[in-house]
Amino acid sequence: MDGALMVMGVGLGITSMAFILIFMLLRNVEVNRERLEKIFGKEITRQLEEAKDDKEIEAIIRALPRRKKTKLKTLLESQDIRDAIEAVKNYIWRKEKNGKI
Repeated sequence: MDGALMVMGVGLGITSMAFILIFMLLRNVEVNRERLEKIFGKEITRQLEEAKDDKEIEAIIRALPRRKKTKLKTLLESQDIRDAIEAVKNYIWRKEKNGKI
């Protein structure tokens, strides 16, 4: 393989990776109950539904294994626990407590 062909191959590879990166950055990530249940699992979701206040929700989230915390942070696109608590309140806790959908 000569140098020119190698330079063209690398150029095409970089260009295609750039398009993939831009697509991933621009896609809309939707947070909903099903996605949160998939991350938490049935047992933790049940514990979150039975939680009485924000402190209990925070304790449950902090007790998650590292892998589940990472998935939750990725879904919510945030490192802040307040965002995680707000998502739990909106999609899991409030629905059960208030009967709202």
